[in-house]
Amino acid sequence: MKSFAAFTVAIIFFYLIGFVKRPEKFQWMDKNYTTAIKGFSILTVVWAHTGSKLGVGGIQFIAGIGVSLFLICSGYGLEISYQKNGLQGFWKRRVLGVCLPFWVVELIGLFITGDFSVKKYFLDVVFIQPATSYGWFMSYIVICYLIFYGVKVFTHQERSLLVLVGVFALWFVLDSVFFAKTNMPALRARQMLSFPAGILLAMKKEEIERHLTQTKSMQILMGGGTACLLFMAITQLHIVKALPYLASNVLSLPTCLPMAIGIIAFGKNFNRIFENKALHIIGLMSYEIYLVHAFTLHIINGAGLNVIEFIILTSLCAFVLYIGTNKLRQCIK
Repeated sequence: MKSFAAFTVAIIFFYLIGFVKRPEKFQWMDKNYTTAIKGFSILTVVWAHTGSKLGVGGIQFIAGIGVSLFLICSGYGLEISYQKNGLQGFWKRRVLGVCLPFWVVELIGLFITGDFSVKKYFLDVVFIQPATSYGWFMSYIVICYLIFYGVKVFTHQERSLLVLVGVFALWFVLDSVFFAKTNMPALRARQMLSFPAGILLAMKKEEIERHLTQTKSMQILMGGGTACLLFMAITQLHIVKALPYLASNVLSLPTCLPMAIGIIAFGKNFNRIFENKALHIIGLMSYEIYLVHAFTLHIINGAGLNVIEFIILTSLCAFVLYIGTNKLRQCIK
């Protein structure tokens, strides 16, 4: 517990230092803002996963909120990019920006941990069977990309949101009925509305922004937090856990997204919380940090020194991966 407390203090300290220098340009839902949100989201994910590794219970749902924030930003960014450039270079950017870092980390990580085999690596990098417990996100985000691309290709823009939500609803049913894991049946299902929420935000940004007063921002944050806690408690009831996965997963939908929406809405009128250089820097490497921490978490066994080693090693590896893959992408382009 002392190690986790020290880790928490270190995160808060780094966050406070970030206020010394602000990003040059900062507006609600611009690139700097969403990058800072990604920084915040990866901190919540790593914080919750580290706490779980150290035996701290009851905080895993916070990682789910972080994932929801990241998915909202991903959906938002894709829709904004589509509005500007269409689908030009869509898959090239996904392969170079998402798949390439994943393939590199998985190869090196599996070798270093002594867990490498050709079959395991192949199934991992083609998104069939993840090699780590956090690898589910990779197949999930790739499916999101496939749905987004297919909807944009085969439907008119006016109907694209409705069709996209319908496809995600179908995916939710299929995942809940056929692919839910017995130990965590709602792992993917509870995030099914996060990516579409980001697309909706991009489509209706100006309208939403006009209605987000300070009072409404506070109300959305408090309402979102209350909804998350309430439904998180409901999903822990034995009677709910005994339900078919489809029914229990419906109840899991409000366990992450409402709070994520509340955080984004709160930042509209209280943007100082995200106008932070530290969050911006971490946000730039948020994806790399997520990939790396799946392997570096193994060095934590409860000793304070190991938590320090985890922070240093994860930061250094993520930085090297970020720089290296960026240079490689520039060479390929």
